[in-house]
Amino acid sequence: MKEKLSFRHMLRLMRYYWRTEKHLYLRLYLGLIGIYVFLSLFSRILSRFFTPSQMSAVFIIFNFEWIFWGFILISMAHMFSSLDTKQQATTFLSLPASNLEKFISRVVYVTLGIWLLAFAARVTANLIGAIPLLFDTLFMNGELTLSQIFLYQILPRTWSVFYVSYGPTFIIGFLQYVFMVSLMALWPWSLFTLFGILFRRNGWLWAIPVLFVGVFIAYLIFEVAIDGTWAREHEGLVQTLFAAFILLPSAFNYWLGYHCFRRAQVITDKPTRL
Repeated sequence: MKEKLSFRHMLRLMRYYWRTEKHLYLRLYLGLIGIYVFLSLFSRILSRFFTPSQMSAVFIIFNFEWIFWGFILISMAHMFSSLDTKQQATTFLSLPASNLEKFISRVVYVTLGIWLLAFAARVTANLIGAIPLLFDTLFMNGELTLSQIFLYQILPRTWSVFYVSYGPTFIIGFLQYVFMVSLMALWPWSLFTLFGILFRRNGWLWAIPVLFVGVFIAYLIFEVAIDGTWAREHEGLVQTLFAAFILLPSAFNYWLGYHCFRRAQVITDKPTRL
């Protein structure tokens, strides 16, 4: 039986998600800011005891990028946590919409919402860290200008790199970067979503080894098997192959995740929901 798909119903579902989960998102936002601020302060304390070369290893471990993407991927795996208990599952499954509308609206809402939340938390943490520089500039005639502080201290470093590289065409270059990053992140997002639906507990732990295997296969194909000179001469073909390598498995993961969602069992002693 073919399920209906109504954008009006999906928008209503997203509004419902926001009404019921806005306090959860606020707690996640504040908690992520706390993690960022703690790591910044901890790194500054360690910098008093270690040399710059030693601190480079510390920054690899306590890297904001690890926190940013790790938080997003784990959140993807908890996207359908409402199926964990009978009461929550009954409420969610009884919403006036088809299973397809519930699945798509949930995937879109959580994927975009968590990404925006993580980005906002990171910018807020950078802003907190830049308060001494702002005070020095505004009241102590510091050497840095407000635009320099905003660009190099508050915004993520990638934005600054693209502004320096592209100058007036910063927006175009940054949009291209966002598109490529979103494309590369699509498969991990879909993978963690699938394992979060399939497994009742800790689906993200099952997804991590699959993620590493997929990245290793991509490395073998695009870095080892394909000659660098040939790739430069056929750049368009290589980009098409890379896009297909990402999009096809991602579409399969979401398709499989939807069918797992349709067949999910609320009451079961098995490690999976099927």
